[in-house]
Amino acid sequence: MKKQKHIHFIGVCGVGMGAIAVMMKKIGWRVTGSDKGFFPPMSTFLEKNKIDFYPGWHPEKMGKPDIVVVGNFVSLKNPEYLFAQKNNFKINSYPEILAEYLIKKNSLVVTGTFGKTSITSFLTHAFKKANKKPSWFIGGLAKNISCGAKINSGSWSIVEGDEYTTARWDNRPKFLLYHPTHLVLTAVFWDHIDVYPTEEKYRQAFKKLVRSIPDSGTIVAAQRKNNKNMEEILKQAKAKVIRYGKKEDVKDKNGYGYQINKIGKTFSEFSVFYQNKLLGKFKTPLIGSHQIENLCGGIAMAHQNKIGLKNLQAASKTFTGVKRRLDLRAEKNNIKVIDDLAHSPSKAQGTLNALRDYYPKSNIFAVFEPNVGNRTISSKNLYQNAFNQADFVVIPRLSKTKIKPGQEKRMDGKELAQIIQQKNKETKVLYLDKDEEIIKFLTSQPKPNDIIVFLGSHGFRKMIEQTITSLRQ
Repeated sequence: MKKQKHIHFIGVCGVGMGAIAVMMKKIGWRVTGSDKGFFPPMSTFLEKNKIDFYPGWHPEKMGKPDIVVVGNFVSLKNPEYLFAQKNNFKINSYPEILAEYLIKKNSLVVTGTFGKTSITSFLTHAFKKANKKPSWFIGGLAKNISCGAKINSGSWSIVEGDEYTTARWDNRPKFLLYHPTHLVLTAVFWDHIDVYPTEEKYRQAFKKLVRSIPDSGTIVAAQRKNNKNMEEILKQAKAKVIRYGKKEDVKDKNGYGYQINKIGKTFSEFSVFYQNKLLGKFKTPLIGSHQIENLCGGIAMAHQNKIGLKNLQAASKTFTGVKRRLDLRAEKNNIKVIDDLAHSPSKAQGTLNALRDYYPKSNIFAVFEPNVGNRTISSKNLYQNAFNQADFVVIPRLSKTKIKPGQEKRMDGKELAQIIQQKNKETKVLYLDKDEEIIKFLTSQPKPNDIIVFLGSHGFRKMIEQTITSLRQ
């Protein structure tokens, strides 16, 4: 009897790592994992899929795995990583696992500064509707799709690919490992300043990606007035380039333009035009103009690859989005509490613009914690006008991060609040370093029909749940 292969994940409770662990289990591997702690929903997800995991770092529990997968945020001093090195175990990053086991002949990669998870999820949903049997990897929790990674029998893989480094020991952008033949490019605004200290270095990563798309492939790229980086990067393309965006912005005769027809409380209706002619009318349960733009980009790529109109309309109508993307957590006394993974100024701006489109008369109270790269002094100018659509912005005590020798100084919460106030003069910006002060503010100031939105990749130390509980009292 053939011995079952064993793969161990260090840092398995990350959304991407957990999904890939389950993917490997389903193709017959013995899977184990470890992390510093386990909490729902990831612990529940791993238990449901019968993944053996344990809290903490215990080399003696690892056994002798055939492959050790190390999460991107796992320290190179991690005891299990050091044990794997000492014993000459094969060590991979998760992009390397995807590249070896999941990527197919038709490799569709979705990338850009924002919108990646939503478009990847929609395309997966649409290709499944059309019975293309795609393989996929989604870096978030899509509501329509039970597992974020799956290997299927079709000739397509649909993968969310970001520009962040592959691993602590591998500085290649993740998206380069997936060898895309087809690319959706949503935007190129300078981000991850901890990895790309200059805007030119950020552009170079995308230029290399665009050059890698074969001339037989397709690049579907957003078209908007304020993204000069995009235009410069697309000059590198040898593949066919198709543009998408607002109908009035799309100048390419072969482009896809969207037009919003109706905004309801729980749905949106929009039209998509192709080659200046109506392709079709669509309905979606998602809210926000940026979500309509994401759907348009997905529709464009799917239509270019012969997914029919009826399948696309059905996919749009039934696609329920991604958790932590304009995710309505609760509504009490007509005050909405929304959670969104907007951890950079550009992402926050997109979310706030969408909320303002849908709730023009509401006061918007935003609690914002940026990722590490957007706390640096170099990131100051990225905050210009990013929070203009919010009435109040609250900066909490920021999560602690380690600064390596030679790295740029990072702003603390008070400094960040001052910068945002300077760059967004019509918005009231507060720094509140005690969580209970923030909860008190959020439960005393908003009035009926107002919006509370938490923006950031961290868990906000249970402030969302406590705010909801306090509003219900």
